[in-house]
Amino acid sequence: MNNRIRLINTTAIALGVALLAVPAVAQDSATNLGRIVIGYSEDGTPVYAGENTTILEGSAVTAQGGTARIDDVLRQVPGVMTNNNEAGQPGVSVAIRGLSGNGRVATDIEGIPQNYRFNPASGDGESYAYVEPAFVSGITVTRGALVTTGGAGLAGSVNFRLLRAEDLVDGEGFGGFARLSYGTADSDFTRTLGAGYVSGQYSVMAAITKRTSDETEDGEGTTIANSSRDTQAVMARLGYAIDAAQSIDFLVLHNEASFGANSYYQDMNSDIAKLSYRLSSGDLIDLSASVYYSFTGTENVGSLTGSGSFIGRRYEVETYGGNLSNTSVATVGSFDLTSTNGLEFNFDEIGGNNGGLTPVQGEGSRVSLFSENVFVNGPWELTGAVRLSQYKVEGDYVGGTGSPIASQYVNIDETSIDPKFTIAYQSNDWLQPYLSLYQTSRAPTAQETLMDTVRDYSAFGMGIHALIGNPNLEAETARGGELGFNIAKDNLFTAGDSLNARVAYYILDVDNYITNVTTTVTAGTLTTYQYVNIDGTTRTEGLEIEATYESDLISAVLSYTDSDSDIPDGSAYDLQPSHTYAATVAGHFLNGALTTGVTYSYTSGGTAFSTKDTTESYGLWDVFASYDVTDAFSVTAKVSNATDEVYVPWGIESGNGAGRNVYLGAQMRF
Repeated sequence: MNNRIRLINTTAIALGVALLAVPAVAQDSATNLGRIVIGYSEDGTPVYAGENTTILEGSAVTAQGGTARIDDVLRQVPGVMTNNNEAGQPGVSVAIRGLSGNGRVATDIEGIPQNYRFNPASGDGESYAYVEPAFVSGITVTRGALVTTGGAGLAGSVNFRLLRAEDLVDGEGFGGFARLSYGTADSDFTRTLGAGYVSGQYSVMAAITKRTSDETEDGEGTTIANSSRDTQAVMARLGYAIDAAQSIDFLVLHNEASFGANSYYQDMNSDIAKLSYRLSSGDLIDLSASVYYSFTGTENVGSLTGSGSFIGRRYEVETYGGNLSNTSVATVGSFDLTSTNGLEFNFDEIGGNNGGLTPVQGEGSRVSLFSENVFVNGPWELTGAVRLSQYKVEGDYVGGTGSPIASQYVNIDETSIDPKFTIAYQSNDWLQPYLSLYQTSRAPTAQETLMDTVRDYSAFGMGIHALIGNPNLEAETARGGELGFNIAKDNLFTAGDSLNARVAYYILDVDNYITNVTTTVTAGTLTTYQYVNIDGTTRTEGLEIEATYESDLISAVLSYTDSDSDIPDGSAYDLQPSHTYAATVAGHFLNGALTTGVTYSYTSGGTAFSTKDTTESYGLWDVFASYDVTDAFSVTAKVSNATDEVYVPWGIESGNGAGRNVYLGAQMRF
């Protein structure tokens, strides 16, 4: 196994991806014309060692019992934070290098954009992906510019990869799993069943999961309001190899959740469907194409406060799209060239009903062409890439009675040309310094431009919050770069061990940053908010370190982020915590059958720009163990927040974090 491939697997062991711990078919390491490939994106595009990408694989999750939330896992990745507004919210809102919400981080499930974006009455909007953890086989996080498929984000991208039949079946024939997990503090009971069949050209799998949990308590024994949540999901997948060079894959997923957030009990439904095609024929053709559909909708079914005029309100986003990408390898003079070229497009249709709230009836579309060309000559590696994008937002802005913004038809059409350049040098067999410079762009969304949350402004008094749209928003543009190096060293202390590390210092400047600010209305005494472009340049910069060590006896990982942000609005807010770090050490005993370990994670205090709430610094201890009783049966245990720390998580609008919880689990494979 290549040492950079070990970086992937060790990181997954140490971070404990809160995913299904089933046998997985690991991708082989590969050398692509002298470049080390550490993995592949959903469309088959190579992910290279010189790129700032973390790949978390789900095959090692028994190291932490598979019980942590995806939020907890992502917060242990350098430069990554999540912003969930309430404890029971099952959606994932990812921030990279302090930037989040409204598409600043391109968030995909199997390469399918998740464009559900919620606007609260006050505070910045959030982008939620409702991904079912039990079905996720891995997570790919890219910090900075991603030019190829999935590169629509301003600060980076996150892609959740789902199970395949090959993850459930050892070789050919039938295979599957049954898994139970129970948390004692909140009666968090999860049960999952999956089965697959692989034979020759065909592969098929299906899985179902259900989770119920009560409200939990903080470290002082106080119940955390709205921390309960119930979820259930089903998925199916069919693969067919047409011949040795061609294959197709069809995926469907349905997800449901019930939870409390933003003053209401909510029901959520989401569906995705995707058809993919792959053709690999020689050095010049490695082509992938897909078409997809995604739907996410929420409905307010009851009030958390005993009152509320928005019961029955529905809000939904439908996304249609597809992509086409081809990777070629060739020799150009003295250089080996890897060239990835393609296009992607998607279309959002946003709607709802009149349940006490003026609905958004708008459309948004994105079309992008991209080209990434990597030239290698000996130890030198040069990358030149460009992404050409066109964004459109159109729809009728319907302001409420007394709104300061007149009702009008909105048609925003933006075009961006975003280049990227990287130079890397393999100075010896274990050290690779690199420098990367890039530009990214983000157009205003329909939610920022069109949404008006009050139907009659004159009917409300002071103290009531409302959001008014802004049809005149301009696109955000980010220019930045990073200087860093990768370390990959085998046989460091003992034969067969490995040390892998990535150190990077980044700077990102954002012009026309869009945020939600207090405004003055022309009628009534209502407190209102509106998205506006901030004058000046918003800067985020920092140091990120990710290091892993692996041997037969010990696995360890360190994640560290030191960041600073400057927002030209006169505030002292932070885009992300100034310091975060996490360290995990796990020991493997009884020929690998028993794994025990501990994780410590620290988040510094500050006032979050996303919520305007101040939190104190806090550190959390988790203790975990797993034991393979037989080849087909394993048990797990975990104590989260073992010291019963009382804390307020960064980026949450209200409520303390969960106190001590003991998780027990069992899994049978067949």
